[in-house]
Amino acid sequence: MRQELAAIADELHCTAVRITGDDVTRLRLAAETATGLGLAVWISPMLPNADEATTLGAIAAAAEVAGDLHRAGGDVTLVVGCELSAFMAGLVPGADIAARLASLADPMGWPPEFFAAGPPPVRFNRLLATAVATARRHFAGPVTYAAGIWEDVDWTPFDIVAVDAYRDATNATTLQTALESLHQHGKPVVAAEFGCATFTGAADHGSLAWTLVDRSNGSRRPRPGLVRDEAAQARELASMLDLFTAAGLAGAFVFTYVTPVYPAADDPLDDLDTVGYGLVRSWPDGRTTPKAAFAAVARAYSLRAG
Repeated sequence: MRQELAAIADELHCTAVRITGDDVTRLRLAAETATGLGLAVWISPMLPNADEATTLGAIAAAAEVAGDLHRAGGDVTLVVGCELSAFMAGLVPGADIAARLASLADPMGWPPEFFAAGPPPVRFNRLLATAVATARRHFAGPVTYAAGIWEDVDWTPFDIVAVDAYRDATNATTLQTALESLHQHGKPVVAAEFGCATFTGAADHGSLAWTLVDRSNGSRRPRPGLVRDEAAQARELASMLDLFTAAGLAGAFVFTYVTPVYPAADDPLDDLDTVGYGLVRSWPDGRTTPKAAFAAVARAYSLRAG
């Protein structure tokens, strides 16, 4: 963990890192290590499929960690959730993330009980307000939320406007304008997440490229026909950083440094890193090797730092 964070700070020339997870002990250790390396830290608790009470409990625990680091002089921001309409149970119909994403695309099919407690956007923003109030009981620093691009967030209680700003074939011509419109809130605007997988045409799939996995015969492989293309990933990430600069964003977080759940393989048919978003390839034996995107991001951040 320390080796990877040191590479993020020293080799990628990053000034901040977003640390996401469901284990508060690991969040604390990673955040303490990152601040020790001079990185600003965005602590981002994330419990997929948790209910509201469990989610708020995780936010409180992460806020305590953030508060301790903040009092010790660390540059810390707390992210109280990520795309909760999809990742949290209860706001949108569906037993899992895939089902909830499908429901978001078809709100006319929602059962009546999801409207009984008021309009869903009102319930959603009520939850976010409660999350902020929960965080502020433990943490006096900046608080934000990593919004899905489809979510209608009331940014009033937050210090920073943050959106997961993936580009794909559906928003390639409109994303910059959409991001520019967020300046109306009078707060810094940050891309809490952006990225691209590692095959030809991955930019058209944006945040959903990771789903292009063939699970037939009990195995996991890239879907047939995908061609590994590190140069395409590198070009897209560099282009996105240029777009964020043009849109006046205060920062952007690349998703992601490493993706061990999509391990690399020498055989292209088995190379799951093809649909992975990592800047490094993660091998089954624990090794990592930089991809073309690593050099592209390092170059882009080095130029901006200069």
